[in-house]
Amino acid sequence: MTVDVIIYAGEVTPERVMHKEVAVIDVFRATSVIVEALHNGAASVVPVVTVEDALAMSEKFGRERVILGGERNTVLIEGFDKDNSPLAYRREDVAGKVIIFTTTNGTRAIYNSRDAHAIYISSFLNLTAVCRTLAAGGRDAVLVCAGRNDRFTAEDGLCAGAMADFLVKQYGYGTTDMAQVMQELYLGAAGDLKARLATTYHYQDILGRGYIDDINFCLQRDIYDIVPYYDPTGSIKL
Repeated sequence: MTVDVIIYAGEVTPERVMHKEVAVIDVFRATSVIVEALHNGAASVVPVVTVEDALAMSEKFGRERVILGGERNTVLIEGFDKDNSPLAYRREDVAGKVIIFTTTNGTRAIYNSRDAHAIYISSFLNLTAVCRTLAAGGRDAVLVCAGRNDRFTAEDGLCAGAMADFLVKQYGYGTTDMAQVMQELYLGAAGDLKARLATTYHYQDILGRGYIDDINFCLQRDIYDIVPYYDPTGSIKL
């Protein structure tokens, strides 16, 4: 089996993901939000691409059952209940709720991957659990980084590199050139992700907006043993 990496959402094509196991990664912060919300008892997360889709979907489910969550360019969407901070999705708020979720990059990466054999939601928070699930599928794997505005982001690359490293060492996967590059990026960080990210644009932007607690939370590795998956109805569940 081979692991490949796609470095941003706009690079995903049906040909690159078809018949393969896909893990979508958006460390800062969409996939971290999805993992945290489902860990805290949300019934499901419904990822949509546009704000208009989110509003229409909330009417379909019934507004009282739904939390509208997401962002545009890191900012809470007007009229939405929550932004893109995983720390906002507390058990007392989300348990039993359907979360309609739209973000600038992460939900688009999920949508663009819909021709895959299976889609899982990955982050540092549940990295090992997702790798084990990918390996159990017995197919080639594609790690889809959301990136930002169709550009590479180092935090997604580091997570993909950590996953590629695990799949190579634990399960004997081969790598494409891009997966090897991401693996080397991760190994070069020498275990200090914050130091490696300190001078990168997206990290600095998130930091400058006051989200240091989100950064610290999202860079924790393997605090959860859950694997959210995208089902044929368009919902993400456990």
